[in-house]
Amino acid sequence: MGLVDGSGMPAVILIISLMGFGALCRESSLGLVFSLVQLTTMWALPGQIAFIELFTAGNSIFAITLAVAMANARFMPMTATLMTYLRPGTKQTLLLYLFSHFLSFSAWVWVLRRCPQIQPELRFPYYLGFVTVTFTAGVIGLLVGYLLVDVLPGTISQSLVFVNTLYFVLMLADIRGLATVLAVLAGAIAGPLIHMGTNNWGLLLCGLLGGSFAFIIAKILRKSEKDIV
Repeated sequence: MGLVDGSGMPAVILIISLMGFGALCRESSLGLVFSLVQLTTMWALPGQIAFIELFTAGNSIFAITLAVAMANARFMPMTATLMTYLRPGTKQTLLLYLFSHFLSFSAWVWVLRRCPQIQPELRFPYYLGFVTVTFTAGVIGLLVGYLLVDVLPGTISQSLVFVNTLYFVLMLADIRGLATVLAVLAGAIAGPLIHMGTNNWGLLLCGLLGGSFAFIIAKILRKSEKDIV
């Protein structure tokens, strides 16, 4: 089941997005082997983009590490919440640590959705199937984007990386949780405004302020509903 779910829209989105990343690597004069190693060892598109931009600009290792860590900080709570669901599916804790590396946003959302419908002992095999397909799709996307970068104009090929971001937004909006919907709306409104004020801190401030706003408003609305009841 994981192979089937992963080979659908998640794989398609990753192929398209990583085509853009492959084109970015080629335009940044990075070797194909280097690009593949970077993809395999990091496997998180926002952090990968931050790494490429800072690395090619000649920044220090400390600055690159800090930027990548901040861009990928979301994986800590994502991994913690997901692995509790997967633990009954395997007695080998080492496998959980190993394959948690291949966790992506789409895998996190899909597996969490499927967990209530899957027997506990089958959740980890489902996850393995899903991440195997999506990771393979990512590698294929990078190879295609890197090798065929001359076929498409640079602005078009590199802009494909934003397809993944759009997919994130649609996935979050489809969850229909009050805080989630508010966070998407707040980010959509605040993002461009904050970015005009500060390019360097726009994304971080948008996430911090938009997420905090959504959390507070959702909490107030829930409390008011309880008071009315």
